[in-house]
Amino acid sequence: MGVETEKVEKTPWLSAIILSVFLGVFGTVWLHLLPVGLFKFYNFGVVVCVMQMTSAPFIILLIARPLASIGPLRGKINLSTLTTIYIVSQASAWFLWWDPIYNVYGRIITSRFIVPAESELLVPWFMAPGADISKQIMSGQLPVPWGEWLPSIIFWWTYQVFFALFYVSVTTILRRAWIDIEKVPFPHTMVAHQLIGKEPHARWARPFIVGILIGVVFQIPAFMTSIFPWFPDVYGWRTVCGGGEWYLPADSPLASIAGLSAFNKHPVILAIAYLIPLSVLFSAWFFYVVYMVAVQIAFITGSYTGLVDKSGCGRAWCAPTPQYSEPYKFMAISYGGGILGLGMFYLILNRRYIMETLQAALGRLSGERVLELEKNEAMSYRMNYLLLALSSILVLAMFMVIGLGIVAAVLMLFTAFIVWIANSRVYGMAGVQFQGNDHGHVLFRFLLTETPEPMTREWAWSYFMSRLGANTPTETFTGAAMFTAFSSYKMASLTGFSNKKAFWLTLIPLIIVPLVVMVTWLQLNYSFGASKFAITQGASLTWATISPTEGLTNPSGVFITPGSEPLAPYVLLGVIIVGVLSFLHARFLWFPFEPIGFIMGTTFMSALWGYWGPFLIAWVIKVLTLRIGGSKAYENYGIPIAAGFVAGYMVAILIGGTLSVIGFFVPF
Repeated sequence: MGVETEKVEKTPWLSAIILSVFLGVFGTVWLHLLPVGLFKFYNFGVVVCVMQMTSAPFIILLIARPLASIGPLRGKINLSTLTTIYIVSQASAWFLWWDPIYNVYGRIITSRFIVPAESELLVPWFMAPGADISKQIMSGQLPVPWGEWLPSIIFWWTYQVFFALFYVSVTTILRRAWIDIEKVPFPHTMVAHQLIGKEPHARWARPFIVGILIGVVFQIPAFMTSIFPWFPDVYGWRTVCGGGEWYLPADSPLASIAGLSAFNKHPVILAIAYLIPLSVLFSAWFFYVVYMVAVQIAFITGSYTGLVDKSGCGRAWCAPTPQYSEPYKFMAISYGGGILGLGMFYLILNRRYIMETLQAALGRLSGERVLELEKNEAMSYRMNYLLLALSSILVLAMFMVIGLGIVAAVLMLFTAFIVWIANSRVYGMAGVQFQGNDHGHVLFRFLLTETPEPMTREWAWSYFMSRLGANTPTETFTGAAMFTAFSSYKMASLTGFSNKKAFWLTLIPLIIVPLVVMVTWLQLNYSFGASKFAITQGASLTWATISPTEGLTNPSGVFITPGSEPLAPYVLLGVIIVGVLSFLHARFLWFPFEPIGFIMGTTFMSALWGYWGPFLIAWVIKVLTLRIGGSKAYENYGIPIAAGFVAGYMVAILIGGTLSVIGFFVPF
């Protein structure tokens, strides 16, 4: 049905533009009306951090999908319509939570009046208006002086658009390898596909409905616990952080296990983990066991003294810690070197595929072979590589305009490229992302080794952008464009949708929504005053300020992450370990260890955010499902129930968010 529809339909440009604008305005307003405890988890953007689970595509599909069964709309809402909704809302969602607003341009703008002297020195005039204008957003009650804001609006908008073009072109080149050949699962998209269904007008399967009910039953009490102090804490949710992390108390009987620190009890993480390959699940918890054994040995032999007296959070963060301190410096090995190795060795192991696409672009293959390679592509490889070259030049120019020299600009582009190749691989295989603002600058540690006096723009922006750019997919590198494009192509392959349409429907919101969000944000602040919104206090506007004395450009923080000196041997070791694991896993089908699992088990992913826990439980459940019921039980019951749970969680997010927005106007 999807293929037949595709033959007669054109790209729905107008519908995509309208939905993009609507989500940009509505999602930004919604975000700012949520209370402190909920704006990070009940918005239309990312609602499960580290996993980077977005809510907008699921909520919009939950509203649209049942309409396909209503008489007048029956046949009008088809697979093509639902796929369009998914792609546009998924691309839009990344801009609809606090992180891109307050970490991409919000902090730079507020630096004008928080640290005016440093901001004047380090922030070019076109990135933010002067202190007198910037400070107006806090009190508001004024008309927006759009003329004063226009240069910064244009800069931050074009900056995000240039990166979107860059990442989408990279993704489109790799699409055939990831989607058609390897069939990378992309578990978030698998859930959305269950929500769409094979036939839009057909009833959902019973296991999927059961999953929805379980998701709603779980999340509603969790929401009530967050809002009302008197509501019983049914799931012990008040004892965990918002992302589901439970930290080992210092007085626990298990405190003597030095490497044990955190366990994540968020059920959505468990549901998504159930959908990922067994090799990734097994490797993640196995390498965390290896990590705990290694830390215990180091502790017994005199390293990391005092570790057992700390709570779980302190065991990951506070020195001396196995994450940053000798003898291990796991963050330097696994994040600093491992992520670089994951990206680089993927390209090395798939060099023949990449060379063939390049040869097709240069006209060095036969016409028949080129037609065969490009028959399902969004555009020719020649056009794709031209787009990649053009966007690379634009991004490099943007870096140089804000103060980077050519060497630093090229290194920044390479970092942005390799880090998000690796993270997209992780997102597609494991449904998570290697979050953290303490590893993206590892290559700059070898280039900018001394802090200049006074601090220069090149030094400040190199460390600020690289550290923040590797943290989440919506910050200074805006790697979410890669997540979106891969997810779009994955959904297109599942529903018989045109890759060319998927390409344009991905770009439309990536171009429109950043501009709409920034304009809406300014209008909100000038109408009501930023100080009126809970998110302004909750986002902690000062922590990432461009400044020689605080935030991500503070030298005291730069030179201890992802590990203190000597750094190079640890980074090199991480590259080698991940390279060996990548080669063995690709060469031998029986080899059980995945490089993604190695990084997950030895870094903040497990030590701080506790992802080893749900991955272990998911591995046990999935093994039992396959051993007892086989692949049919997994496909007919396991996947629908897990996907239904996520959908039910999103229903509760919509209900809870609606009640919270009402509470902004009518407190309860």
